Formats: sequence, C-alpha cells, structure tokens
Amino acid sequence: MSQPEQINPEIYPAAIIWDLDGTLVESAPDLASALNALLNEQGQHGHAVEQVRPMIGAGVAKLIERGFRAAGVPVDSATRDALVPRFMEIYTACATHSTHLVPQAREVLEHFYHAGMRQGLCTNKPYSVTLQILNALDIAGYFGSIIGGDSTPVKKPHPLPLLTCLEELETHPENAVMIGDSAADVGAARAANVPVILVPDGYTGAPAVSLGADYVVGKLADIPDSIPPPATLRQSA
Repeated sequence: MSQPEQINPEIYPAAIIWDLDGTLVESAPDLASALNALLNEQGQHGHAVEQVRPMIGAGVAKLIERGFRAAGVPVDSATRDALVPRFMEIYTACATHSTHLVPQAREVLEHFYHAGMRQGLCTNKPYSVTLQILNALDIAGYFGSIIGGDSTPVKKPHPLPLLTCLEELETHPENAVMIGDSAADVGAARAANVPVILVPDGYTGAPAVSLGADYVVGKLADIPDSIPPPATLRQSA
C-alpha cells in the first residue's frame, strides 16, 4: 500500500469501525457447512444456507442454539456451550473454503485507507478465525484494531467491544462511525454514542431500514460517496 493522505475532517470522520460477516465478507456458506456438520454429528438434519444466514451475528453459541432450535431440538445453555469447541474445530478447518469479500469491499477499504482514515474491525466472530479469514482475503493490513467476539468479556450489542476498538485506534466516539448489517451493530453503536450506518442484504432477519440506524446505504460501494461527517449523521438521526 502507498502512504495514506491526510484526512479532511469536513468530509469524513476520523475512524470507521467495520463489522465483518454480512458487511465485508460473505461467510454464510462456510458457517452453514460447519453448523450442518455439527448437527449431523448429533443426529440432526442440517439447514440450507439461506436458512442459516439470519442465524449469524450474535456469536458462535447463539448460532449453535438457533441451529438446533430450527432443527426441532432446542438445547440448554450448558449443552450449547459444550458444543462450541467442536463447532470451532470444524469451522476453523473450512472457514476460508467459500468465504469471500462482498462486491467492492476491497476497493472501499482501499479508498478510506488512502483518505487517511483509521479503520477498525469489531465482530462477534472469535478472534483467531477472524484473523484467519482476514489474512486469507489479504485485508488484515487495513485495520489498526481487530476486536473479536472473545477479545472482551461481552459481545455486541454491548458497547465494550466497540469502545475497545476505538481506544486501540486512539479515537473518540464522536469522531467515528460504525458500519454493519445487524441490530447488534446498531445496539453497540447506540450504547457507545457512535453514529451507525447499515448495509442491506446482511445477516439479519429484518430489513436494514427497520433496525434504527442513522443511515442505510444501497450497497457497500455507495459508502465513499455518501458517508457524511458524524455531526451530520447525528443531526439527521
């Protein structure tokens, strides 16, 4: 990468905090493969990828819980948590088989890098497999902070992961914007007092426009031309 330019605070905030699954990467096929393998090991049927998509976003334990419930065999929290290590073993082996960047994701990350913006990643996916995916897709270098679902004691929608990411980027909430796809991203941003922009077609069972974000773009590629400064976002909220 060439050196970034100096940021213009009248155009962009100082930092963008990105979600991963459903925002920057399409990971549902590999997550579905791992979930179905786990279900099959337990004698249960699997699910189509489109059924798994809205189960994603609240962390591995919730994905397992939702997967078993959808199979007609709800599990208690102790059973669910005991299955997490096995899921991670399966998923780590296949996490980059079909996972890919969403259209224009690399170009958007590159754009903000050259604009001089600090970029962080805040996901509920465990840190180790997050880094595995970022390295495989060759985008880890864009992020000055990477916070996974096990990097802090709590996950989004709690604000701590987002605030930790901002702290590592040495950026205050009022100078940042969160970009995600789900209610968890909106909840974390609201609690951290950070404006939040959503992309459509992410991993949520509800339309992005119904989740209470400050702004919803038509597609990820629209963000560089449409992202307003944080103060403008707050005035329009």
